[in-house]
Amino acid sequence: MKRVGVLVVALLMPLSGCAEDSPYGEFGPSGSAPAPVATFDAEVTVADAEVQVSYRFANEGDEPLLLINRPAVPAGAGVRYRTDAAYVTEDADGGALLSQALFGFPDTDQTWASIPRVGVTEVAPGEAVEVEVTSALPLTWFHPFGTDLGTGSMSLPSDVARVRFCLGVVGPRRPESMTPRTEEDGTRTVGHASAAQHLFCSEPEEL
Repeated sequence: MKRVGVLVVALLMPLSGCAEDSPYGEFGPSGSAPAPVATFDAEVTVADAEVQVSYRFANEGDEPLLLINRPAVPAGAGVRYRTDAAYVTEDADGGALLSQALFGFPDTDQTWASIPRVGVTEVAPGEAVEVEVTSALPLTWFHPFGTDLGTGSMSLPSDVARVRFCLGVVGPRRPESMTPRTEEDGTRTVGHASAAQHLFCSEPEEL
């Protein structure tokens, strides 16, 4: 069990990089936006049947922030946007990455009929949210653009030994493409590949 606490007090990171050049895996999310003024604490626990993540995010700044924390999970003929779910991809070091984040278009020749969407939570200045996330073991590939990204069916290596969690946060200066829409169930969603984000991450935990 590992716990990480991060306090960010200034905008230090320049905009740069893309998913394949980032430390989050070739087909993982990318974090290229400046860090917001916020605190992030995450605890990752590996149990017999699942990986459990408990995190707390607090907005310490003066403007609202968007957490990208509601992946769309298949449910019947549609989807449900769930805060207890996480995307599952291969991490840059060969481990597994659980994430609630924006994903860019994969760098392949594959095309998609529509841009997948993800639910968001707005955190006002001075407010905090606490979230519990679970992913069943063995971990299974879960990417917003599907299991075939143009290079064949994707899966995690069978010898994954580590796992960590990352949370995507988008600051207040958002492009118009990041204007949330409200779904029938009341969830506010945005499209993937619509803005730069900052990624807050835990330390790896051994599986």
